[in-house]
Amino acid sequence: MSQKQIVARTFANDLVSGVTDREKCSDRSEYRGEFSRWTGAVKHWLAETAAQYDDARPIYSDGRGAHEFMLDFVWWGRGKAVLACECEWGNTRDADRNALRVAEDFDKLLSFKSPFKLMIFDSYSQPDTRDQVIKLLERYLREFTDHRKSEQYLVIDMCKKPAAWLCEITQEGSDPGLNLEVITLNEVPD
Repeated sequence: MSQKQIVARTFANDLVSGVTDREKCSDRSEYRGEFSRWTGAVKHWLAETAAQYDDARPIYSDGRGAHEFMLDFVWWGRGKAVLACECEWGNTRDADRNALRVAEDFDKLLSFKSPFKLMIFDSYSQPDTRDQVIKLLERYLREFTDHRKSEQYLVIDMCKKPAAWLCEITQEGSDPGLNLEVITLNEVPD
């Protein structure tokens, strides 16, 4: 396992644990609806984590006047994006389109320049949905023609049994051989 894979795995484990804990303890009146609570938990965890770094400033819509910067969440540091994040929870009433919903948000990450790109979704523990999402995201990765060497894509499914995948970009431009590789996560207690 490469150093980048170890860092991505640690980050994914910390995010899943921190977001799950935050969502369980969140003030239900703070957000409108379940998906807003989860997105809020992700944004707040990322903001707290950014605070650990002197040169990372979180940019996100927090309900108190701050607004998103093209994506759901961006860490901005020293004149450039350091981390870019999109969350797409799908629609439980129209689950057949959830993979496409996730891919549409992932498409924004492809175009945004940042060395670390994070896509968070929920398959609702449906293996077919998870497989559809990953296959579609891999297709988008392979078809995109403007990759930058050293970019990393971390994809996290926040379902009951969270899972994560990583893709490291090793060359400029297009790469039809790109794949999302599974990262083994720690078990998250109920």
